[in-house]
Amino acid sequence: MIRITDAVLLATAICGAVYTFQIKYEAEAAAKGMRSLNAQIVAQNRKIALLQADWALETSPAHLQILADRYAKQLKLQELDSQQIIDRTELPALRIERTEPDAEIYADKDGSVLTGGIGELLEREAQR
Repeated sequence: MIRITDAVLLATAICGAVYTFQIKYEAEAAAKGMRSLNAQIVAQNRKIALLQADWALETSPAHLQILADRYAKQLKLQELDSQQIIDRTELPALRIERTEPDAEIYADKDGSVLTGGIGELLEREAQR
């Protein structure tokens, strides 16, 4: 009886040891994968920082002024006149010509929700 119990306990201990080592190696593989991903994230963050610095340099006012001066003849740039800036209310009204009334469209399959009337909204906006 003791030998059977010893054999069962020994088999259980061996299975437990194998399972423990398996979990250990899976955890090490997962940690290695995480280190690899973290290294990729760090590399991409460095690239992003470099690209942001490059973008800041390319769009700096001093650099843009140098480019504007260099290509002034090709671009034919002129200084902005204060009379060129207007308010939204000074824009001409949008003319909408309707050829047919808005179609009624049902938003759901049973036909209980009716949509449409976009033209009416545009007309109201044009009258403002």
